[in-house]
Amino acid sequence: MATREELNRLVGKALSDEAFRKEFIEDPVAAAKKEGIELTPDQAEALKSIDTASMSEVMEKVASKGCVIRYGV
Repeated sequence: MATREELNRLVGKALSDEAFRKEFIEDPVAAAKKEGIELTPDQAEALKSIDTASMSEVMEKVASKGCVIRYGV
């Protein structure tokens, strides 16, 4: 079971790292495992339900403003 901190780190990396975001969108469970994070079935389902189109749109807006997002509190 992933902790809240691990989930925050995972989503933060998906937001800030374009290559990882593509992996995350394709298979969030495999992407989490690659980061050493084991998800419960409920966590996996929640991550699969994220609106990835909105995620990409938000990142484009942030990047256009020259902002930097940091992950891994």
